[in-house]
Amino acid sequence: MISTKNTNMLTKSLETITPLIQETNVRFKDEGIYIKAIDKTQILLVDFFMSKKAFDTYAVEPSLIGLNIQELKNMLSRSFAEDKLQLNLKEQGLDIHLLGKIERKFYMSFLDLSEQDINLPEIKYEAEFNITAGLLKEIITDINLVASTILFKINDGKLIIEAKGEKGNIKTTLPEIKLKTKKNFSAKFSLSFLKNIVKSMDNDKVLLIKLAEDVPIYIEYTLSKDCIIKFYLSSMLI
Repeated sequence: MISTKNTNMLTKSLETITPLIQETNVRFKDEGIYIKAIDKTQILLVDFFMSKKAFDTYAVEPSLIGLNIQELKNMLSRSFAEDKLQLNLKEQGLDIHLLGKIERKFYMSFLDLSEQDINLPEIKYEAEFNITAGLLKEIITDINLVASTILFKINDGKLIIEAKGEKGNIKTTLPEIKLKTKKNFSAKFSLSFLKNIVKSMDNDKVLLIKLAEDVPIYIEYTLSKDCIIKFYLSSMLI
């Protein structure tokens, strides 16, 4: 059985992942819960880990189960702030028990999903920086007015974000961003994917972003020291 009085952290994690991945294998290991999945377009990888330390009780046999995490998120979102969550892995499905002023028990059948062996090659990044999720959302909203792609430019140690489209163009300079880099380069990505990645993130959370030329952008979202989501989004031709 797995139990927690902090249902919000797991719910928030699923709110962040499910705009991109709806069905996936979930791996329960001795050290915690893992999700590593590629979206249907094969251009985005999501790597999620929630440590057993994030739960009040974590006693489960190591296993791999297929779940509709969109439906799981919908069920967890019905919890009240003071509810305690219990998860029980059965032979063919998952019991989701919400205990509070009222008690509710949902049941989800497991999905028969093929197991993918997902391994990323080691990526050498040329630049990294921190930015709040709220600020990145504002930049994406600006760019959405004119274009469908986003261009990150590293120029003489400065970060510039540009976009061009039929409606016009935009250039955003971020002089206060502390950038770790020794190289000038540009990297282009799908705006719609980035928008879906960040839209459910808490605005005040600080993201770690890593960039290099012609490799996936790396975005790390830390909900707590025991709960981290990493995103790898493939680059586009410039």
